[in-house]
Amino acid sequence: MEVVGGGTALEYGPEEEGPREIGAHQLWQDSVVLVWWDSGQRVGGMHRIGHEPNTKAGPKVTLWNHIWSPDYVFKRADSLDLRPGDRTERSFNCGDDSCRFEYTDHAIWRINEAELHAELHVRDSHTPVDIYPKTGSLATDVAPNHMEVGGRITGELTIKGKSYTIDGLAFRDHGWGLRDWSKFVGHRWVAGTLESGTSFLAQTFHSANDELVRFGCIIRDNKLTYASHVDVVIYLEPDGLTNRGGYAEMTLTTGETIRIDCEPVVKGMVSWIHGIACVDTLCEIEVDGVPGICDFETTNNALRGSHEPKLAINGIVENGLHPTA
Repeated sequence: MEVVGGGTALEYGPEEEGPREIGAHQLWQDSVVLVWWDSGQRVGGMHRIGHEPNTKAGPKVTLWNHIWSPDYVFKRADSLDLRPGDRTERSFNCGDDSCRFEYTDHAIWRINEAELHAELHVRDSHTPVDIYPKTGSLATDVAPNHMEVGGRITGELTIKGKSYTIDGLAFRDHGWGLRDWSKFVGHRWVAGTLESGTSFLAQTFHSANDELVRFGCIIRDNKLTYASHVDVVIYLEPDGLTNRGGYAEMTLTTGETIRIDCEPVVKGMVSWIHGIACVDTLCEIEVDGVPGICDFETTNNALRGSHEPKLAINGIVENGLHPTA
């Protein structure tokens, strides 16, 4: 991949799509993520399969399996036992077969929950890359290896008897290595894709040692341009947890400035993981007149607390199938 304006890009191929060799650390994890939205039909999802093979309680899977539709919203944030067959050469299973990722010549996600079934195919718009910093707390404690890529999504979804033929936009990632959730004081992860095939990532991370990391990039026509400065502002609800969207602004190394205003299209999903409440809100965006989608993901834990939230103004806390409000 060509890098415009300076820097290098760490590219990944199909061999990095499957589970990686398990490390020795107790907090070692291996996870895949998919966010997607079909603007024409107002349906979308956010899915995460996180393998945690070394936990004291035995091998575990952290599962986030979330779907939005015009009539119903399904939310599941769960911890399941990691079975020996859940890690194969190029596939991740969630521990009970309700969510599965595999990579053939493209990424495929299959969802099988009660009254909810989907088969989703993601075709990448560019080469998967790792742009995460390789020094500091983020690299040491949270994301030493991380690949991301934007693309288009097609497939079929059925929720409570109603079926949809999917044609939308997606962003996915794969991260492996030490993941210490206690190091999250606050972060903003804005990742998305435009109809033109352009994808972007803007992130800020506040670590437990009070280090603030800002990084990002935009990828157009398989050409990557890094951000020299990143700012992410959220419109925080009075619950101190959920949001009404916000914006990301990046100054690129070429001097170009890009602002991405993120307008929520659904309530966020509040996923409780290892003492941290993580909110994922799907948004529609427009950059230079080109429409797109993104996940506006946030955590807020400035007081280093560990109380699982019950109040969510613009989000969903409880697992299950809910009528769309």
